[in-house]
Amino acid sequence: MGVLLFIDTQTLILIIIAFIVLVIWGPSKIPQLARSLGQSIREFRRGAAENEPEPELIEVAKKLGIDPSGKSRDELLAEINKALGQQRNGPATTKASVDPKVLEIAEKLGIDTRGKSEEDLIKEINWRMSNK
Repeated sequence: MGVLLFIDTQTLILIIIAFIVLVIWGPSKIPQLARSLGQSIREFRRGAAENEPEPELIEVAKKLGIDPSGKSRDELLAEINKALGQQRNGPATTKASVDPKVLEIAEKLGIDTRGKSEEDLIKEINWRMSNK
């Protein structure tokens, strides 16, 4: 009993939990349980990372005058779509003229801009951003 006096409470609780787990599932199931726990943690981290906006998306948002700080990928995409829609519906433009910001964003994403209208470019930008 003298040994137990030198073990702190947290360590004692962990030892008791480990003993209970060993009794309930047995030594053959513990590696399988640990593997499942590790896979769950990896999936959680991957899911959390998927919602973070890509650097290209942040750069596009800044070019459009959108503050990307603290926003998820989906929120940022929605604001970019809204800003691009406002540009399209804003000042009257002919089909031949394309907003320089839209051209710059399209070229940054590697989209061929020759012969495309602003509406076509916006659709392709939206498609590229949503499929990254």
